[in-house]
Amino acid sequence: MKHLINVLIVLAALWLLPLVSQAQQYTGTSGMVHIPTGEMHHEGDAFIGAHFLNKAMMPDTGFLYQGEKYNTFDYYVALTPFSWLEMSYVCTERMRAKDEQTGQIKWSKDRYASVKIQPLKEGKYWPAVAIGGNDVLTSAFDPNSPDVQLYFSNVYVAATKHFTFSGHELGATVAYRHFFRRYNAKWNGVVAGITYRPAFFPQWRLMAEYTGNEFLIGTDLLLWQHLRLQASLKDFKHFNGGICLQFNLLGKKYQY
Repeated sequence: MKHLINVLIVLAALWLLPLVSQAQQYTGTSGMVHIPTGEMHHEGDAFIGAHFLNKAMMPDTGFLYQGEKYNTFDYYVALTPFSWLEMSYVCTERMRAKDEQTGQIKWSKDRYASVKIQPLKEGKYWPAVAIGGNDVLTSAFDPNSPDVQLYFSNVYVAATKHFTFSGHELGATVAYRHFFRRYNAKWNGVVAGITYRPAFFPQWRLMAEYTGNEFLIGTDLLLWQHLRLQASLKDFKHFNGGICLQFNLLGKKYQY
């Protein structure tokens, strides 16, 4: 009976996934939905993926067409060359203008790189600590220039601690984040979140987080060790979701 109940729970989660979930940051680096964590991907992990971004997740400037925000998507490649270093490169589609002759919308790409370093690994009595940011190099060169867009540029420090009980895993994260543009200031300051992995299906992760401005719930699911499905609801109503392929270039296999 207990095994049957567990199976039914897993099937229900898979059925609900398209409606309520996400995971892994849309930047391709490890994290929750919109906030960073102190965790890292495994050494040698490589990712290629794409993510649907609801307009409610986008900056208040730069992603406007005829004065209104719009839904868009990004795609990325990411690599963890060492256990303490993650890197990714992200392209986000921007709607620019309508071609007067064809009536088609012209699109362009906002490109940026992300980096994350973990100076302290998690121990029995202390959390994992990571520092990083998005579009960090551009920010460092000339953050005040009006020609530098910095739509997603931010830096952060994050700490994450995991607790296990009867095979279940509960994670707690607290981070401090700073965006370089005023139109993203609503996400500045202390952010926090919790994660949960059930003992009977650790490839599945549930998440809840506070971004500094709104709440998000989400989940991710790793299938066949390579396919990761991601989804979330911002403020319990705005859907975001993605998919990525995940490989370990060192040939190592991990449960999640």
